[in-house]
Amino acid sequence: MLIITSSGGGGLIQTANAKEQEALAKDPSLLIVRKDLLKDWVWKPIGDFFINFWNQAQLKGNIGAQMLCVSGQHLVDYFLYPTIFFYALYTAFKEDIDYVIDTQPLGTSAILKALRIFNRSRGKQVRLEKVLVDLPTKKATHFFRPIKKLSKKSRSLLQLTAIAPLLEEGETAEEFWQETCGLSEKEVHCEEVYVRQAFLKYKGKGRPLGPIQIQLRYQLEEELRLMRQAFQRGSIHSVVKERKIDFYVEPEDRMITILLGSQPANEATLNYVKKWIPIAREHPKIRTHLFVFCGDHKEGGQTLFCKVTDLLGKIKEYPNNLSIIPFPFQSEEGIASLFYRSDVTCTRSGGQTAMELLCVSTGEIWIHSEAKKDQDLLQGIPGWEAASAVYLQKARGAKILTPDTFIPYARRFYQGGISVFEDQIGNG
Repeated sequence: MLIITSSGGGGLIQTANAKEQEALAKDPSLLIVRKDLLKDWVWKPIGDFFINFWNQAQLKGNIGAQMLCVSGQHLVDYFLYPTIFFYALYTAFKEDIDYVIDTQPLGTSAILKALRIFNRSRGKQVRLEKVLVDLPTKKATHFFRPIKKLSKKSRSLLQLTAIAPLLEEGETAEEFWQETCGLSEKEVHCEEVYVRQAFLKYKGKGRPLGPIQIQLRYQLEEELRLMRQAFQRGSIHSVVKERKIDFYVEPEDRMITILLGSQPANEATLNYVKKWIPIAREHPKIRTHLFVFCGDHKEGGQTLFCKVTDLLGKIKEYPNNLSIIPFPFQSEEGIASLFYRSDVTCTRSGGQTAMELLCVSTGEIWIHSEAKKDQDLLQGIPGWEAASAVYLQKARGAKILTPDTFIPYARRFYQGGISVFEDQIGNG
């Protein structure tokens, strides 16, 4: 089996991981070959440019740059067609593949053309399973537009996999798929949310009634130092071990996770942290734990890790009831337990994150927007993610907000108690 993914987005890789785990669970002896389209099949300087451009746009919360990436996709498909076609064909023959899973939007036509030649030469009928990483809405055009343009011969080798689409009032699934990608409903394989195995163990479970352990890992000693410098100002019970820290959260504690993408928007993350401190101070009898994803840390660098810790060091009247825990990249087990226990998750609305929340979240879902003052909140989210945010609004009552507008929601969260969607848990 060949799995194609891309470093141009953390969700693309995590979906590939989920599909690989699913395949191996069915057949542990399966031989899987993975290729990163931008790293393995595209000339390195070009691939690195696209990856870095996307990552920087996310770190800076630059919506215009993110939209530019998507709007220019057809040009990328055109100019990289020969390269992607050659490597897809070479890999198919070299590995003698029997099936292909693709979790990224580029080069669909080129990959299918290569498969047609491979099938004709080897007498096979290898198909391409295109996994829709984003939630199926009409704004997911970066996946849908290339599919709609496929020839009849190429389309016969395509299997589109998605979850149930977001339909307008009176619209049918058949109409949705025909309009967005020219496929009939029968040609689309709809699944429940496809997430990594660690999330599945929480699927359908209600809110934990007793204490829960959250285990977070660290790689660098400086990460440990910065984490301890931050969370030891609060009251959370923790046990530091080799390369990991166990945090213990009581059922009456309030727990919030801020995770603004695989490349977290620095300014927005800092503003959420800064503005949560006085809110926690207003409720001194309620123990609050704020877990803050900070991405990569480089020793000696002025990273988000350092910025969060420096911010806390400048707070003179720090509330004893508030523990702030900055953390680096985690295994799927760590993220799954965070999403499961959190009373509030504040995230972007990328497709894989959205599916993970639909699968395990037992609390409120807040969707971050980069909207400026007096701007519509959905304008502060890239188009396809804005539609995903609406999907989460309808499916789970998600709230869309910014560091300037979240404070009333936070106060209601403290005053109204913990909001749990018991009737919707597991229905995503």
